Amino acid sequence: MLGMGSHEKSGWLFLLFVIAGWLSACEVVSYGPIPVEPSPPLKKKGIVRFFYHTGAVTNPNAEKTALPDEFRILQEILEERAGFAAAIVSSPPPAKGLHVTVYRLEKKGSSASIAFCTLAVFTLFALPCYSDTGRSVVQYDVYVDDGLKKSYRYEMTKTQFVWIGLLPFVWLNGLTTHYQNAFKATAYQFLRDGQSDGYFNAQ
Repeated sequence: MLGMGSHEKSGWLFLLFVIAGWLSACEVVSYGPIPVEPSPPLKKKGIVRFFYHTGAVTNPNAEKTALPDEFRILQEILEERAGFAAAIVSSPPPAKGLHVTVYRLEKKGSSASIAFCTLAVFTLFALPCYSDTGRSVVQYDVYVDDGLKKSYRYEMTKTQFVWIGLLPFVWLNGLTTHYQNAFKATAYQFLRDGQSDGYFNAQ
């Protein structure tokens, strides 16, 4: 857009924004697994410290100010479902006490799926794009007194269908499992497994 005036640039940006919105309306996305809530505890006591590494920045202090959805979900589950009186954002693990460090690692989709969806982009999704190869692994590391005790890993899936013919059915996204709920499902399973191993009898 070299040599364009400010009005022309604004026009192009507006057009790109409209196209992006139109394409998102052609998309139906669902994540897995489906969350199954554990029973709430009878009482709360003790504290647990935790941190979620987004991978978006290298400075952990900068991450703390942003507090993306994963932090809120983990804090809520540790306080409301694990039975801790307080879940505190903290990095690195402290010298004393229980600490949970969480990562999400992306797995690359199949080459065939990526190639087919790339072709669909050039047709503005007149050709459909379907992919069920989206995968990521959420890893929960449990530290006690600054020593790593155990790591738990849970898979998240992503199914995506993009096609111009889906425009009248964009409401289907309201019936699918969203990313936040799938992430919550891994946290619930981690809570169950950690309780079985004796880590979440509130400290």
